[in-house]
Amino acid sequence: PGALIFRLPVAQRGHRAKLPAEERVFWYVIISLAISSVGALSLAALGWYSLERLLWTTGALSLLLVVASRGRLRLGKTAPRPGWSALIPAALLALSFSIIFYVPPAEYVMGGKDPGTYINEGVQIAQRGTLGISDPLVASVPRSVRNLFFPERLNPTYHSNRFMGFFILDPDEGKVVGQFPHLYPVWIAIGYGANGLSGARQIVGLWAILGVLAIYFAGSWLVGRPAATAGAVLLSLHVTQVWYGRYPNAEILLQVLIFSGLLAFRRASVENNRFFAPLAAVLLCLSLFAHFTAVLAVGAVAGAAMLGMIDGRRLQASF
Repeated sequence: PGALIFRLPVAQRGHRAKLPAEERVFWYVIISLAISSVGALSLAALGWYSLERLLWTTGALSLLLVVASRGRLRLGKTAPRPGWSALIPAALLALSFSIIFYVPPAEYVMGGKDPGTYINEGVQIAQRGTLGISDPLVASVPRSVRNLFFPERLNPTYHSNRFMGFFILDPDEGKVVGQFPHLYPVWIAIGYGANGLSGARQIVGLWAILGVLAIYFAGSWLVGRPAATAGAVLLSLHVTQVWYGRYPNAEILLQVLIFSGLLAFRRASVENNRFFAPLAAVLLCLSLFAHFTAVLAVGAVAGAAMLGMIDGRRLQASF
């Protein structure tokens, strides 16, 4: 669906058609990921998630886009063909993939600490189709002895701990929920549905590879293509990127969402491209569903938008 949305004859299509071919493909993937993220989160929040339903939903959206566009999805002759510059992200893709998946990703699947909690949150979403868990064992404990097993924490957001990393919201009904925001867990659920427990572990590596590309494209407009290439190559080789590309964590998702969000914000605010304004907002707000520290990036972008208004740049309502 990302490619179809990008190609819709709305919001200055001719302007974005002039982007390099490799960046257009990057946006196809990013928009598709954003749509799948919103769809998976929504289905899980309603208790209806399954990989099949997500695929049917995105497929129906794609069909609707084709019908609504009346087939007018060609970018036209103004869209440049792939040139030598397309070899750079292709090489980064190959380099990152070969390094991150040189050995299997970490087999940290036991519950408890953060990585195991993420994996268990994602697997239970895949198996039960919902963000929360109805635990009949919790509900069966009599009130008179409940504090022996689930001592009340006097916290306004949850009653007690079920396990490390999982909270009891309502002991009477047995409602249990994972500790962390659910964007990364729903992608673990998608990976689990595609390739079982191996897919659940591999999904963070795929996001890490996309993170290198997001930094390259964002860096290209910030410091130029040569410096962006050097930075992305060094990042691909750096122990931090390789480690977190193999270890269950939500920060890798932030890397993709924030850098692509910044690039979209730049295209909207500096180039005044209407298409990228709502996309920047969606990407930046999705980052809050991955890790709450994203509020720092969202706040910084909001501040930049207000400073831009002082400098005479009109803030688009869709943003």
